[in-house]
Amino acid sequence: MLELQNITKYYKHSVNSNPAVNHVNLLVKEKDFISVIGPSGSGKSTLFHIITGLLKPSEGIVALDGKELTTLKKKDIFLAEQISFIMQGQNLLTNFTVEDNLYFPLYLAGIKGDYRERVREVLELVGLYGAVSSYPDRLSGGELRRIAIARALMQKPRILIADEPTSNLDTANAIKVMELFRKINEEGTALLISTHDERFLPYSKSIYRMEMGNLALL
Repeated sequence: MLELQNITKYYKHSVNSNPAVNHVNLLVKEKDFISVIGPSGSGKSTLFHIITGLLKPSEGIVALDGKELTTLKKKDIFLAEQISFIMQGQNLLTNFTVEDNLYFPLYLAGIKGDYRERVREVLELVGLYGAVSSYPDRLSGGELRRIAIARALMQKPRILIADEPTSNLDTANAIKVMELFRKINEEGTALLISTHDERFLPYSKSIYRMEMGNLALL
């Protein structure tokens, strides 16, 4: 499904001459649940930004179903419909309601349609439909993280990528997030997450370690 071939990323103005991502190869198959562990600065976030099209690799290819993503026309719409990305932090617009936050990425990608029923579905999935008209500053950290997951699911992506999805959450909320990921994965969505919390590695089907830009299967 998703294949990374020899992905390498150099930062031109870095004081470190080593690549941030160093010749990484990875295959994400249907219904995979992959966790990537490693210290801060090891290249995990850079790798995820490359996969989702936010960064261009210095070398290598990212392909979905054999199609190289960097060569596709209307790439942003294609990515929005295939791959969803949950960045570190909450990344919700504070002056938008929860409902409007769910619509906003679709609007940016130029995806049109009536998504009110889908809003209900994803918010019920994360257990927060009652917050549909709320503003982010009225919600807890755990609720905000689950809203971010709901937003990522709006287009029914085949692959969900999450960068440190349990960071800054207490244990109870971190478990809710991981149980939600388990459910999403069981329903057919492939997951690729990074984490510092090794307590949650048993949720994964495959575990990789990233260090100094190198990725290795454990």
